[in-house]
Amino acid sequence: MAMRCPKCGKESNNLRVCAFCQTPYPTETSSSGLAAAPRIAMARRSRAKRWGVIGLLAAFTTGYYFMTRDRAIPVGVAIPNLIAGPMTPLAATGILKTVNDAAPVELRDGELTVRVAAATFPERRDGQLAFAQQYARADEIVQGRKRAISFLDPAGNRFARADPQKGVVMTR
Repeated sequence: MAMRCPKCGKESNNLRVCAFCQTPYPTETSSSGLAAAPRIAMARRSRAKRWGVIGLLAAFTTGYYFMTRDRAIPVGVAIPNLIAGPMTPLAATGILKTVNDAAPVELRDGELTVRVAAATFPERRDGQLAFAQQYARADEIVQGRKRAISFLDPAGNRFARADPQKGVVMTR
């Protein structure tokens, strides 16, 4: 609420002095109590704005925390596919070709070993699991059966394993 200066007659949102002529506003309440009413209303409004902004910041911070934190993925426990959309045989072939062209893939004793290239290795744990799940799913569609697959990071350490009976699990 704007205050009207008793000296120059201009309105100002400042609660203590006129923004134009720097005349102090009266601090005493007049006999009808109208001089203090705008100040009280301004103080209440700014307090409400302050708490509203604090509430919005708290909500944003909480949402940001829950959206950016890593999903808890336990070691050795098969989790349903993180990417549950349908996969066509053509898409499955494309996924296998893309990964196999960028990473060394070997078949030893009936188990496929996929070493993920550094450029395509997901940083987050849920991304690593999703990568392994998608590759195992694509391999199953193309081969017509599930098979054991070990997934190695760029350093050569196993991070996930696809088991025909259990499914895809993280190993570390």
